Amino acid sequence: MARTSRRQFLAFGAAALAALATGCQNGFKIFGYRAGADALYDPNIKTVYVPTFNNRAFQTTPYRGFEVDVTQAVIREIGKTTPFRVTSDVNKADTELLGNIVSISKTLLNRNQQNQIREGEIAVSVDVVWRDLRDGTILSNPRRTPRAGELNPQLDGPPIPFDPNVPVPPQVKEREDLRPAPILATGRLLPELGETNASATKRIQEQIAVQIVSMMERKWERTENADKK
Repeated sequence: MARTSRRQFLAFGAAALAALATGCQNGFKIFGYRAGADALYDPNIKTVYVPTFNNRAFQTTPYRGFEVDVTQAVIREIGKTTPFRVTSDVNKADTELLGNIVSISKTLLNRNQQNQIREGEIAVSVDVVWRDLRDGTILSNPRRTPRAGELNPQLDGPPIPFDPNVPVPPQVKEREDLRPAPILATGRLLPELGETNASATKRIQEQIAVQIVSMMERKWERTENADKK
């Protein structure tokens, strides 16, 4: 009898843990807010198309092919952190993530007595646009409620495609909904501690990927009103 009760207790505990894990993964509500890992991202988005980032920065030997490494880091971070699936077919994707490396700069902050680099910093600037391919909405820049008498650029303005190969045209700069989201990542370089140009760029790639995936999160919203409807 005791053995049966113990088995029942263990089975109940395993079921409770499984239910808790499923609830945390799929999201739950607390104090009127939706929480959990799945609540961080839009459930209506399933797939993301991520073409290789464009690189308009001045490229010397250490940074050739840098855009490929950044793109791979972003794809890995999306697969690791989000419920989205990265697809190679743009025709089957819900959204598209476009990136453009604008600048790569290296600054020497300190030198030793032999005039060798003691401390340096690498900075990379990237423009990113996340677009919904189903209706053309720019997801990387949230919609802004127009003021009284102001046209809504999302609805009234003509659609202007974002081209990562060219600078942003002046008419797009006036459209807040079409401005690329700027991202800046830096990497420290201390040769005396074994830090190299390669290790600094590796950290930069990881920073860019984390910032982009964080940008893909949706804002917190209360669900009480939605549940009442």
